[in-house]
Amino acid sequence: MTLFSAVFADNYVLRIILEKDDLKVLKVQTQKSVENMYGRSVRFDVFATDKIGKLYNIEVQRADDGAIPERARYNSVMLDYHELKKQEKFKALPESFIIFITENDVIGDGKKIYHADRIIRETGKDFNDGTHIIYVNGSFKGEKGKPLDDLIHDFFCDNPQDMRHKQIADRVSFLKENKGDVGKMSSIIAEIFKDEIAEAAKKAEAEGKEKTLIENIRSMMKKLNLTPQQAMDILEIPANEQNKYFTLI
Repeated sequence: MTLFSAVFADNYVLRIILEKDDLKVLKVQTQKSVENMYGRSVRFDVFATDKIGKLYNIEVQRADDGAIPERARYNSVMLDYHELKKQEKFKALPESFIIFITENDVIGDGKKIYHADRIIRETGKDFNDGTHIIYVNGSFKGEKGKPLDDLIHDFFCDNPQDMRHKQIADRVSFLKENKGDVGKMSSIIAEIFKDEIAEAAKKAEAEGKEKTLIENIRSMMKKLNLTPQQAMDILEIPANEQNKYFTLI
């Protein structure tokens, strides 16, 4: 799932899904674990925050039972559990978005995107509790030239040359060209990045050379338009070692 650090880091995908051209993501974490001492813990595929403190959890699911409404509900609860500190007022809870990108039409009504928000039945007005659940239907066959339709197409596209969003295609092509042919991109290209990052980390560890990591960081910054922090996070450089590389880049 390390793919998401690269794809989501520059706001591009979230801007399309949420239709917010001014959205700016400040931090992206993949495989973020949230412990629950009283019950089941969770691991978010992607956890992100934006410049005004809103929270985003993005999950990718090929199996329908991995994206049932109850899971979306639980992820939403765990986002709140993670954020609200002792003695903080409930008003301090930030607005949150749970986004499921699914291979099939889990909801089943043939729409390309579904927005689930709480409303007051008697009035039809929004409850305004700050929670939002969104499903993106990966099986939707839309029109070429529409941003979300093209994004859905690209998520499940095997060949970057056939992708419609240049920004995503360029990033996938970069990894394929620099790391060799790793086969088809299943489940929203996630496996490519997972394998490639593991390979790069293993190579750097085996060689035991700082030079290799520095070259990888610089290359990812240049080719993928990332900050040093984002590049080091993708390469899974431990936080306690990152300051050393900041001075060497």
